[in-house]
Amino acid sequence: MLGDTLKIAFGELGQKEISGSAHNERILEYQETTGLDFGNDEVAWCSIFANWVALQANLEMSNSAMARSWLKVGKKTDWPQPGDVVVFWRNDINSLFGHVGFFLGYTKSGKSIYCLGGNQADEVNIQTFTLDRIIEFRSLTDDLVEDLEIPTGYLRKGDSSDKVKLLQKILMKLNYLTGNADGVFGPKTETALVSFQTANGITIDGIYGSESRTAFEGILNG
Repeated sequence: MLGDTLKIAFGELGQKEISGSAHNERILEYQETTGLDFGNDEVAWCSIFANWVALQANLEMSNSAMARSWLKVGKKTDWPQPGDVVVFWRNDINSLFGHVGFFLGYTKSGKSIYCLGGNQADEVNIQTFTLDRIIEFRSLTDDLVEDLEIPTGYLRKGDSSDKVKLLQKILMKLNYLTGNADGVFGPKTETALVSFQTANGITIDGIYGSESRTAFEGILNG
């Protein structure tokens, strides 16, 4: 959720590159967690940071280290809200390069915005950018606040499908599962489902079926 996005990003303020052969382990963690792993903290990591924040907040990711990859994520908006993504051009508006961060608000003059981002002067911080540097604002898609379709059939560990992804999103919405809805029914999904079954007094077997489906319907449609 967008409120979570800023809370997560603010929690990383001050994380900074280390010059030389040493590297900031937290910045390396951003890379490893998102799968955008370059093994050092001196690459252009603004998009890596944005992906890491989005992942923690269960929001759509660009899955790319290129800042302009965010132009294909979420929905374009001309009325940005705090926490929305903002994409800037760098060097040339028509080049492949850019910068990405999270919109905080407009300056008093209205000619610039405040942006919280990674790799801003080599660290996570808040900086101002003039409006003429902005390519687009993007509102991320929060799948967890949309009306969720309750999957049919039976699902168990080892399954991989869009129905598993729906199950995971529901478990996330109900705070039984954290991470990313990847559509793979693994140990974490099974544990989350067992916790849900236990809390709702239904058969505890880690298998999604009619009892779990009925319980979901009662909670989500009640």
